[in-house]
Amino acid sequence: MAIDTDSARTAENLLTVRGMRGDIFPSEIFDEHAWNMMLRLFVAEAGNEPVTATDLMALTKTPPAVGERWLAHLVADAQIEPYSEGGLISLTRAAVDRMNMFLHRAAGIHESDGPAETAA
Repeated sequence: MAIDTDSARTAENLLTVRGMRGDIFPSEIFDEHAWNMMLRLFVAEAGNEPVTATDLMALTKTPPAVGERWLAHLVADAQIEPYSEGGLISLTRAAVDRMNMFLHRAAGIHESDGPAETAA
């Protein structure tokens, strides 16, 4: 089975983007629960949608005990603002800036892929 060169380029770009995360954010947050929490918070904040810890864990399908540990880590790492139990959660200004930078760079890499073709 031959590998499609466009798919290979996309795979290479995805690897580049995954590697870029570690250049911009601390490597400890790359458990997928933490990364998904940060992405969900970013999207929620862009839409002015309030998010609590319970909401965030439901959105990311993160078990509560695991979610609470990651939230504590993200607060300690200054990725999210300190919050009270039941209170709203938000990314820090620095985390928003880094997320914007990451997503802007990632979009530039993905733009070079061209449109996806649908299998017939």
